[in-house]
Amino acid sequence: MPSRPRSMGGFSLLELMVAIVVAAILAAIAVPSFRTSIQRHRLLAAADELQAAVQYARTEAVLRATYVSLCPSADGTSCASSTTWDTGWLVYSHPVATSKASDAYSATPASGMQILRAAAALTLVSARGVDTGVVTFGQQGQLEAVASRTNAGQPVAFVLCAMPAGRPGSGLGENSTRLPGTRIGVSPYGGIASTKLTGTDSCMP
Repeated sequence: MPSRPRSMGGFSLLELMVAIVVAAILAAIAVPSFRTSIQRHRLLAAADELQAAVQYARTEAVLRATYVSLCPSADGTSCASSTTWDTGWLVYSHPVATSKASDAYSATPASGMQILRAAAALTLVSARGVDTGVVTFGQQGQLEAVASRTNAGQPVAFVLCAMPAGRPGSGLGENSTRLPGTRIGVSPYGGIASTKLTGTDSCMP
């Protein structure tokens, strides 16, 4: 007997359209969540990097028994008189006997200054300092009073925020309950603490 033709398995056009619609809905839900996760990770990494630099400067000041300072830098070789730290920063040592705590880095050999670390610009994260003065630790790890700061004796603070989706990687980020920024505070005694911003906090210190 001749064999009966088998029916071909597969999806109907309607089933295929339903599958595409479901996939599109799932993608619309998943992509924003994935983007937020990336932004959160980027912000956390940037905050960890800056906090580690501050802690490193304090530790080196004690170990070297000298001034160790941090300053924002746009070129990795000189200090910028700016509150903007997302362009990068320098960590440098300078002698207590022949320099002041407020001295910016100088490559002149007579200055006795030495760059210990140079950080590259942050990606899609804004970082702002409380003012334009350098941040200097003394021989006991204390935060030195720097006259160029708005309030020479005040604690130092940095605020980091993620850039909103679609915004170029420069300017000020945004703080939100979905993606809160981070504040790094340094007490006059050199203590360093990191806290999350609340929903109403600004991305400026």
